Amino acid sequence: MGKDIIALMIQEYERFTRSERKIADYVLEHQEETQYVSITDLSAQCGVAVSTVSLFCRKLKLAGFNDFKLELARAALPARAAFSEPGSEITEGDSAAAVMGKVLSAVQDALNNAYHMLSEQEIIRAADLLRRAGQVVCLGQGNHSVVALAAWAQFSTTSPKFKTIQDSHMQTVVLSTLAEGDAVLYFSYSGATHELLEAVEVIRNRGGKLILVTRYPNSPASAYADAVLLCGPNEQPFQFGSTSALIAQLYVVEALLSEFIRWDPEEAEQNRRSVGKALTQKCV
Repeated sequence: MGKDIIALMIQEYERFTRSERKIADYVLEHQEETQYVSITDLSAQCGVAVSTVSLFCRKLKLAGFNDFKLELARAALPARAAFSEPGSEITEGDSAAAVMGKVLSAVQDALNNAYHMLSEQEIIRAADLLRRAGQVVCLGQGNHSVVALAAWAQFSTTSPKFKTIQDSHMQTVVLSTLAEGDAVLYFSYSGATHELLEAVEVIRNRGGKLILVTRYPNSPASAYADAVLLCGPNEQPFQFGSTSALIAQLYVVEALLSEFIRWDPEEAEQNRRSVGKALTQKCV
């Protein structure tokens, strides 16, 4: 792309429809904030349909909304470097100790943010869905599949009904055999991937329950979830799954696990003793 996205929007402004001008006006006024919102959030802020945002992006010769956010972030790089708080970003001249301190600060901020975003009522609702389910499948795509695996590893020590599947085709197989009331614990930062929306359709058709761990309350999948556990920092488009986002999700896993155990501590303790006894045989 020759011109940056801001210059291109200004150049094409007179050719936009009235609805598209609403999007352009909002983005030009909230360039920094737009980098962190979902397509549904932007459509709501501008009072237009999600499809209008998609058409707006394609009119700018972009593949879609994520591509638009990438270009927006690229255009903002000089401004971010000029106006960011001194010492907030890791620089080439930092010592290893300075890098360690800045990473620690970022992680602490992510955990504090996750704590304030997470709803007590949603945690209680999610734990109840887990308790009532005949089986629980922990799922995620990309980096978030690691969190799903970690969630399964934690919950499986308290109950045999938890499982996880890494292969996308086998995920579809497992979801298509859910029983009514079975639960799916799904990790997705955006809540708007094709894999997740396809999974949502299968889960609904089977009468399953969806517990969604995501950053955006108005994401497409959130509308169909039975419980939405919000967490996650504002990721820049170039981060593609930051460690801070994964740490925030792991915090949610630990909070949900603790609430789940609180429902029936005796069963959880019995299972954990059994697991602990078996695992001691693997130690030298």
